[in-house]
Parts: sequence; C-alpha cells; structure tokens
Amino acid sequence: MSTVLIRPGVNVTLRPSPSTLGAPTDTGVWFAVGLVDAGPTKPTLISSMSDYTNNFGQRPSYSVLYDALDVYFREGGAHAYVVRVVGPGAVTASKNLLDAGAAVCLVASALGPGASGNNISVGVRAGQAGGSFVVFVVVGGVEVETSPDLADPPTAILWAQNSANIRLSAGPSANDPAVIAAAALTGGNDDRGNITDAQWQAALDSITSDFGPGQVSCPGRTTDVGHTQLVTHAGNHARVAILDAPDTATVATLLTSAINARAGMQKFAAMFWPWLTVPGVVSGSTRSVPPSALIAGLIGRNDSSGMGPDQAAAGDNGVSLYTTALSQPALSDTVRQQLNGGGINVVRSMFGTFRNYGWRSLVDPVAEQTWVNFGCARLYMAIAADAQALGESFMFDKITSTAIATFNGVLTGMLQGYYNNGDLYGQSAGDAFFVDTGSTVNTPTTIANHELHAVLNVRMSEFAEMVQIEVYKKPITAP
Repeated sequence: MSTVLIRPGVNVTLRPSPSTLGAPTDTGVWFAVGLVDAGPTKPTLISSMSDYTNNFGQRPSYSVLYDALDVYFREGGAHAYVVRVVGPGAVTASKNLLDAGAAVCLVASALGPGASGNNISVGVRAGQAGGSFVVFVVVGGVEVETSPDLADPPTAILWAQNSANIRLSAGPSANDPAVIAAAALTGGNDDRGNITDAQWQAALDSITSDFGPGQVSCPGRTTDVGHTQLVTHAGNHARVAILDAPDTATVATLLTSAINARAGMQKFAAMFWPWLTVPGVVSGSTRSVPPSALIAGLIGRNDSSGMGPDQAAAGDNGVSLYTTALSQPALSDTVRQQLNGGGINVVRSMFGTFRNYGWRSLVDPVAEQTWVNFGCARLYMAIAADAQALGESFMFDKITSTAIATFNGVLTGMLQGYYNNGDLYGQSAGDAFFVDTGSTVNTPTTIANHELHAVLNVRMSEFAEMVQIEVYKKPITAP
C-alpha cells in the first residue's frame, strides 16, 4: 500500500523494521555493585529511586547501596545500573501451578534470589471469557498485580515478562492451570552470608563491555581485593573506577590502601575520602554514605551540563547538594597534601559547602606522570566509546580510498568536538589532535586481512591543581 506524504504536514506511517541502536556513549552512567534484598541479578538500569524500589524492593538495613544510589540521584546523576551480589547458594523463591490433573503447567518465580521472594503469593482464578484464566499476585495481603484473561500457558508466560514481581515458565503439562487461592512462593534465599570475593567478581563480570562507558563502584567496599577488582574491571572495559577509601583518620592506613589498589591499570581509577553524612530516611536522622556516591553524582551532573569528560568534578564543579557533614575531622594542609600525593582525593568543608577537592588518579605520580589527571582516563573512556560507535558504521563496508577518507573525516569531526569543548589542548585543532589513516596505518597487508585502521593522536588538557598568584608591593615613590 502506497502512502501519500503531505508537505507541509505531519505524516505517520508504519515502519517495517525497528531502528537500529548504536553503541552506548553516555559517560555519566554509574555502575553500582552491592547487596539488595530482592530483584534481578543481571545489571538493571534505573533512573530514579522509584525505579530502584520497583525492581529491588525497600531499603535493606545491612547494605549502603540504597543510600548510595539515593545520593547519586540527589547530586545530579541520571542513570545507574544496579548490579546485585548474591551468595554461591542463592535460591529464587518459586511455586508450581498445577493443572486439573495435578501436573505442573506453570512455574511462578520471583525476579531474583532472596528470602523476600517468599513474601510473594500467586493465585489463579477463572477468567471472564470461557476457557480463560487470570493470574494474580499478592504481596503483604494486597493484590498488587492481576493479569487480563489468559488463553493458555504461553500467553501467561508472555504477560509475566512485564510483571514487577514474578516470572512464569512452562511446566511439563501444556494444560491450563487450575483455579487456586493465592499461595506463597517458597525456598528463596540470597545466601549473602557466604559471599566471597568470587561472587563480587562475578557481579562485575556481568557488566560486559556492551553496556558502554561509565563509572563503576562497589559502594562501601574498601578491601584491597575489592579495589583491585574494580581497577582491573575498569581497565578491561574502557570505564573508570571510583573507589571508596577506608573510613578512618589514620593516614598510614589510607596511603597503604591507595598503594595496594594499584593493579596495573590504576590510571583508570581514583580513590576518595572521607565518607559523607546525609539526611536520613526518617526526619531528624542521618545516614553515612561512601564518597563514591557523591563523585558519581557530580560526574553525572557535570557531563549532562556539557562540561566534557575531562572536566574535574572538584572545586566549584564538585560542590555537594546534599551532604551535611563529613565522617572525619578536617586535615592540616600538610596531611591533605600528603594524601593527595598518594592518590587520595579529599572531600572538604569549604566556604560553607562540602566539596570534592582533588582529581588525581591512583597512578604513582613519578612513574606515570602523564596519567595523574583522572580526567584523562575519563576522556579516553569517552573517546573510546564514541570511536566504537562511529567504527560500527564502517563494519563490513568495502575498504576503498574513499571509505578510508570518510573514516578519517568522521573521526576527525568527533575529535574536533572535544577540542571545541576544551578537552584537547592546543593553539589550534592541528596542535591538539591528528587522525592517521594513511598508508603506514592501512597497509596492503592490513587491508588484505579485512582490517580498517586509524590511529588517534591526542593532547589531553590538564587540570589546574595549584593556582599561584604573586603580589609585588611597589613603593609609593617608585615610578
């Protein structure tokens, strides 16, 4: 059927296929790994605390993850992936739904492991249409979900894919389930008491490179193994790691923690201290929250404002909107400088505000001087994500001189944007970056091997860590 398009006018047509999704490039995303009561174990995108509670339940008493995400959104973050850690013996609560002959036709399961799944009840009642049935879900004595009339088990399974509480899977019987009053799922257990470093690593491994760039943290986890797992993950997946320093005032402990976190890819990580005090969930109370939540929120706020990934979330661009106090007393300038030199960025009380006042990565400043600026790691992450997205459009194209020139052009245009934003340094764009796709990069050998190559040469802008102003008192009698 042909459609006449009206100009000027609004035209709505039926598209035969969905639009393609590009590689993710949002550098303000936070990947937050930790313990929660309920919900899926795969990385789950949320954009508010309502999203959190819909997917993972209420605030647990044994974990700081809820509080950390709350601070992240309050400080300006927009999107976070929650990654749940469970024990090796974790079990998802479930219940068999039987047909009239007592054979299993459907299995109802909670969205993820945990004892909270045992609080969910599922029942079946007859539908309005002849031969149909309805599945309903009860939580805390209240019916919270009710399906429309369902024709058969496959239809029920499809309906449950969008349920906020359960999933349904097929049993051996193809018959419809028999009518039954709501009965609880059973067997749920997150086995969190047996969580080891291996389970934390498995949670990090679930955040594959396909999820794109962003900051990754295990809020409140301050062990050496925990830190090195984050650092290694960030380096392997073109992300950056935000580490929480131990909540102690002992300088030697802090410096040792930073040194022990260097896992070979320390340029992609930064450590922050101390912890923050923020308002509690009950009026008049307070909560202690690790600094990674603040830093991730600041980054999200600044990135969404167009400041660029190389902008330090520090100083005037690092002011907290929600912090009311710090967990440790203020430091002398000498000690603060000592921590800064050791790769620990300090949140301070200044000018009536609480603000992050450091932007160093974890590198040894002598051995890896060019990567001291944590912004350089974030800029590399952003360039890598954009280059990935642009490179995908050349996959399976013919390698011709025209294609190589076009490839050069789109990459040059991408870097020009970073230069215009001040992320790349130079008196001119030519001083700041150069894209090489010439004959020494795309050789007959590489082309014969079905490869299209580019080398991006960039000068990344540095940050002002010290501002020095000299004052000379000129005598009144001097000319």
